[in-house]
Amino acid sequence: MTLFRKLSALVTLGAVLALPALAQEKLTIYSAAPQDLLDHVVPAFEKSTKIKVDVIKGGSGDLINRLKAEAGRTTADVLFSVSTDVVEANSKLFTKFTPEATKFLAPAFKINDAAIPFTAVATSFGVNRNQLTPAQYPKTWIDLGNPIYKGKISAGRPDKSGSAYIQLALILQIYGEDKGWDVYSKILDNTVLSNSSGAVSKFVNDGEASIGLSNEDTLLKYKVGGGPVELLYPTDGTSAIADVMALTATPANAKGGKAFIEFMLSKEAQEILDSVGRRPVRADIATKSALTPLSKLKVVSYNDDWAGANRARILAKWNDLLLNKK
Repeated sequence: MTLFRKLSALVTLGAVLALPALAQEKLTIYSAAPQDLLDHVVPAFEKSTKIKVDVIKGGSGDLINRLKAEAGRTTADVLFSVSTDVVEANSKLFTKFTPEATKFLAPAFKINDAAIPFTAVATSFGVNRNQLTPAQYPKTWIDLGNPIYKGKISAGRPDKSGSAYIQLALILQIYGEDKGWDVYSKILDNTVLSNSSGAVSKFVNDGEASIGLSNEDTLLKYKVGGGPVELLYPTDGTSAIADVMALTATPANAKGGKAFIEFMLSKEAQEILDSVGRRPVRADIATKSALTPLSKLKVVSYNDDWAGANRARILAKWNDLLLNKK
């Protein structure tokens, strides 16, 4: 073999051996976030880091069940866009991580165990203006139990949807458990349940429901888009709590997962969130959102620790309540 051929063979072999190193880095995220939010933040992260993101969507309950079934295996790297109580109630599935950007968080937000806040969202009512007049709009959680709304309310299942569980736990915290369960039971009498709270806003916009219980950002999207949707907040109390993310216990790409978490707390990502109707958690972001300022709402102090510690008991009682109504 000539020297030239030997050198050519070595170059070719080197190129083949280098192929794995040239493969694009990947990150797997399990997410309960609305698609519109993902469509904005994921491409921005990929552009910033050159890391390819695979997103698997589902309700928070389904995603937790999947992580439990996959325990000990390297599957998802990050759980993204769930409530704090979901992470706290399943702490063995996650790894504690404190991002550098934590120092920019507003005083109202903090890391709870492995749950890292990236945005805040308020619980709200959506009303289809073509189906109800302003005089018929519900103003409180108690109003939703009025029989005039029988079959007209859409809401997520608390065992499938993190935001739906927050709605239930919020009512129990506002009124205490005895009265709270009574208030919720009457709401349930009027409600058609969905496996996803994300679908609720679309049902209201499309006229399949007169009232929807959902997060404000998904309802705002239809309102500003010209849909017949009015966005309301319960006058007897709403929550404005963190939507969180967490590094899993056995990530395949821990470095990439941490990079995603850091990115979501960056000014770039926080400004993107503000543009899609989410409330930033950084103190240095000047909001341009059309959302009602929290100062004009009756915001109650939602107890994440209580909601997480009592999650299994509350969902068991909810399931019994549902079965008794069938």
